[in-house]
Amino acid sequence: MRISGGTGRSFPTGGANDSPPPPSNSHRAAALIIAALVLLAAFVLAVPYLSLALKQGYSFLSASSTTGPSTVTSMPSNTTSTSGSTSSATSSQCSSTVTVENLAVPDIRNGSADIAYPSDYCTLAAYALGLINQDRGANGTGPITLDYNQAAQQHADSMLYYGYFSHFDTQGYKPYMRYSLLGGRGADFENVAYYYFSAPHFFSSDTVESAIKELEYSMVYNDSSCCANGHRYNILGSLHNQVSIGVAYNSTTVYFDEEFENNYIDLNLSVAAASASDPYYVTLDGVPTGSFPNPGSLYVAFDGFPTATTSAQLNSGPHEYDPGTLVGGVLPRTVFFGECGQFSSGTTVCADTWKVTPKGIDIAFPLEPFIRDYGPGVYTLYLITGTSTDTAITSLSVFVP
Repeated sequence: MRISGGTGRSFPTGGANDSPPPPSNSHRAAALIIAALVLLAAFVLAVPYLSLALKQGYSFLSASSTTGPSTVTSMPSNTTSTSGSTSSATSSQCSSTVTVENLAVPDIRNGSADIAYPSDYCTLAAYALGLINQDRGANGTGPITLDYNQAAQQHADSMLYYGYFSHFDTQGYKPYMRYSLLGGRGADFENVAYYYFSAPHFFSSDTVESAIKELEYSMVYNDSSCCANGHRYNILGSLHNQVSIGVAYNSTTVYFDEEFENNYIDLNLSVAAASASDPYYVTLDGVPTGSFPNPGSLYVAFDGFPTATTSAQLNSGPHEYDPGTLVGGVLPRTVFFGECGQFSSGTTVCADTWKVTPKGIDIAFPLEPFIRDYGPGVYTLYLITGTSTDTAITSLSVFVP
């Protein structure tokens, strides 16, 4: 039995009006992952597992931490997904949203993908939501609801189709990139897990639910030594208000994806040419779906343009992801002087429009200053309500070739 993984949250950042957060230490994370894999190999060779344990294994990933061996020593009592009218409503909404298809090439093209939902998807998604809300309730956090952003199922399909396990995919995309490409307009935080049997085992919803239950339990209660409690943080995060679920499986393997979302605004993103010299002018506007935390700044993160990656490369790692290299941000102008504060490093842009009220959001600014300083790539826009990307209510990726 083996465990590998990482945390499920973005790196903490500096003050919103002082400086952008430091870039992630990817070399340190990679070194820790390699070290953990060595420890894991030694662990597997040294410990005489029971025969059943030799036939099965599970693993999980989330963003940006160390990895290490672990085993599950206890499991909670049997649980149900939801009860009464809530379960019925969830199932009904899911059935009207999800179309069951056979597994096909799941790559994202032109903002869409061939998504293959298993025939029992609605049952499994409702069951997973029930476990998540049970864990949140037991740890003092309120319940969340199901969303149906296709990024969760698309990534589960991709891992099953191509035979890899990672937060990255064969197209080179990170989770927040997939989320944006497939229509997500909130902020996205991914947990990924799989369960494996060497012999055919998964032939019914009940057997898949058992795998989901064990993975969920491990991510909440056995996550410290493995993954710095990153999965637990995602599952219990108080700012998360929705989750999209992905489940893809065959007879031996279950891939399980949780895309936790901070989704508070019915948001429109427009990136259009304001002039020949300013081809990437960003407008964010929308109406809140309820009360929402007030964003005081917008961080801009940079990634190199994604390139295709093989399954072998993905399986060899590194698996973890970060929010990108934070390269500055956008700040509102002051009322009287028309200027804005400055980040102590990176690029600062003063917003042309920054209107945030309980009735809606209207923000506009040029992306060109960032592109001029950092070149082609992916620029991800984090509307920040605190002092880190953990408190973002958007993770919107803009692709600049």
